[in-house]
Amino acid sequence: MSRRSLRHAVATTTSLVLLAAGVTVGLGASVAQAAPACALSQSVTDNWPGSVWTDYTVSKEVVGDGTVAPGQTVTYITKVSGSGALVNEIRDFHPAGFQLVKARLNVKWLIGNQQWEDVTGTAVVNGTSVVAKGGGWTTAGGGVIALETTYKVPDNATVGSKLDSGAGTNIVLAAGDWNINPMGVCVTIRQPNPVEAGAGSLEDMGFGSVNTGSGQVFGSLTDPQGSMTNVIGGVLGNVIGNLS
Repeated sequence: MSRRSLRHAVATTTSLVLLAAGVTVGLGASVAQAAPACALSQSVTDNWPGSVWTDYTVSKEVVGDGTVAPGQTVTYITKVSGSGALVNEIRDFHPAGFQLVKARLNVKWLIGNQQWEDVTGTAVVNGTSVVAKGGGWTTAGGGVIALETTYKVPDNATVGSKLDSGAGTNIVLAAGDWNINPMGVCVTIRQPNPVEAGAGSLEDMGFGSVNTGSGQVFGSLTDPQGSMTNVIGGVLGNVIGNLS
């Protein structure tokens, strides 16, 4: 892809200051750029000769507030949309040491509605990437291909560090292979909260684990106390179950 096309991609992206290093579009050229500033979501839109100069967009976001404690889980959603071509790969690039827990795919089928499908067992896990592959998913009619990936953060992750990630896709057009890594979609490693710390202590004592979701102790805004009740109930259930 020419430098002019790269500049165009930056100009048409509202959430990126600079395009990340390792973009591969067009004829497969890779042009080094400074990594963008960290954010909870980023989006890159571009076009090239193979797309007949129509726009395609790769976007990625962190679910939640963008913070996670060591040993807890974090979820990303990567999306591809465009002007009608088929997509046969969608890729998530995660920080080193993250372990895939679950992967789900949501695509627009030619027949039927969009719905989530578990692809944990079929996704290709290689180094710091998770790739969902298919025969071709359409972007026509506003169709969006989405990959949701949930990872366990390493127990020894450094508190205070910001860990970047990336995304990619293969658009079934001439030279439609596109990687943006890193992309500036970051998570910040924070100190464990009391419940997470307590769960770790229980695990050390042989009482099993406590699942607090994405590290949110008090749950959603619509149910601010219910999640805490579930956490306490889970702790008591684990303790009683292991003592019986």
